[in-house]
Amino acid sequence: MIEVRAHILDIPTTQKKLEGIGATFDSDYAFKDVIFIPKKDRYNLDDDFLRMRIYTKNNWFVKNVVVARKQTQFTKSSKTNIVSLKKEFETPEEAFDFIKKQFSLEFTYGFEFEREGWQYNFKDCRVFIEDIKGYGPSVEVEGESEQEIKSLLNQIKATEVMRSSVPEIMRKILNKI
Repeated sequence: MIEVRAHILDIPTTQKKLEGIGATFDSDYAFKDVIFIPKKDRYNLDDDFLRMRIYTKNNWFVKNVVVARKQTQFTKSSKTNIVSLKKEFETPEEAFDFIKKQFSLEFTYGFEFEREGWQYNFKDCRVFIEDIKGYGPSVEVEGESEQEIKSLLNQIKATEVMRSSVPEIMRKILNKI
């Protein structure tokens, strides 16, 4: 599965455009991402990061808290996430304990941010319109074909494709360099 995230002008307009081309609304969601950064002087969160995602609203079949270790590989027009760890917990406290025991030599608490989103389905793609607090609206499209994703982004008039992961972008915005 490949992904592309791009800027959008605003959420209501993008939702109307998606619905106008036949996308179906699936659900809405909200969560907080707690990002743990590598314990080194220089790093890029596209290369490696640990994330604890705390869901406050969703209808997915996951527990309330998910810890994931991710690396992002970018191509010319898309990205692929390599997830080397994904573990679910009932509470943030359980997840913090796990992170402390398993990753305290490699990672330290970095920062956190929240987002809310709306999931749509369009053909073989899943579309996530998101409002990332402190950043703004964007859309992420997951699919099997770069051509299909590019076509969808053109139809909804998405603007610039993002060339960094959301944690790396938010690290820079929050001055967590």
